[in-house]
Amino acid sequence: MSLTSVSGVAIRGVSAVVPKSVLANDQIGELANQSYVRNLSDMVGVVERRIVQEDEFSSDLGAEAVRLLLTRLQWDPSSIDLLVVATQTPDRLFPGVSFEIHRDLKLPSTCTVFDINLGCSAFTHGIWIISTLLRGLGKRAILVNVDTMSRTIAPSDLGNQVLFGDAGTATAFEIDDAASPIYAITMSDGKGTESVCLPNSGMSVNLKTPSHFVINGPAVLGLALRTVPKLIEALLIHAKIEKQSIGMVVPHQANLFILDKLIDRLSLQPHKVVIGMKNFGNTSSASIPLAICGSENQVNSLERELSLLIGFGTGFSLSAVIADFRSTIFCGVVNLSER
Repeated sequence: MSLTSVSGVAIRGVSAVVPKSVLANDQIGELANQSYVRNLSDMVGVVERRIVQEDEFSSDLGAEAVRLLLTRLQWDPSSIDLLVVATQTPDRLFPGVSFEIHRDLKLPSTCTVFDINLGCSAFTHGIWIISTLLRGLGKRAILVNVDTMSRTIAPSDLGNQVLFGDAGTATAFEIDDAASPIYAITMSDGKGTESVCLPNSGMSVNLKTPSHFVINGPAVLGLALRTVPKLIEALLIHAKIEKQSIGMVVPHQANLFILDKLIDRLSLQPHKVVIGMKNFGNTSSASIPLAICGSENQVNSLERELSLLIGFGTGFSLSAVIADFRSTIFCGVVNLSER
């Protein structure tokens, strides 16, 4: 485990953009499968998801999320010093989505940009990366979390079709000497490489064999219940914070079954835990910030000075962050077509 604390970096705003197309779970599968789909939907806590069309890509969702955020914060694109894009579903293998967003938004040549290939832990990892890098690069940064997981799901895979959706988010950071510390912990376990993956992809692709998303649900459940509690305990000790002092908890929106088990295992107060996947599903790297933007009433009712964010999944990769969201502007959730 790697533990860090960074002072003087504030999280200024979070925006979320989703495709306009809505796919309800009761529209999935043949009539004979409806009972199975209905029971599965109830278990994972998802009613409908947003799905990209053929001409909509990660760069579209990500760029629009950044535009929305810059407008709301009244930040000029020329003021951005760092752009990090976290995605597992880039438009193409290279160049990265960050360069496409850099071009589309006309960011300055002095702005450092790069992609990271992470999924369910990408928001918390991204906060850690930007908070540790920003002071050495400039004053303002943007983190984009975007995935179009629906493109990777096999048509016959009803179990994952009812769960995964598409979304893009943007989060703004700014140097502020008065900002509260950001505490972070990261952890990796490569033994989980095959548990959440897209086999037959990248340079190893075999065009004769379809490439579809694979997830070992029991392995991810085990990761959440066995390792996440140790991760959170270590972070709280590092930050010298009591668990009861945490005012808001936002975990990766894996599925409702896993989250209910995790809430119980961590002895969390349910009203403090943000779960916002009912109408969006599991959106991989975007799930935590999307849940925040899509649950504004609940988020605004919570004490956000000590907010705990928890990411776990692909890799296996795990991370958690404690940060201050009291002054953060939440831009809600906007449809991609409303540009």
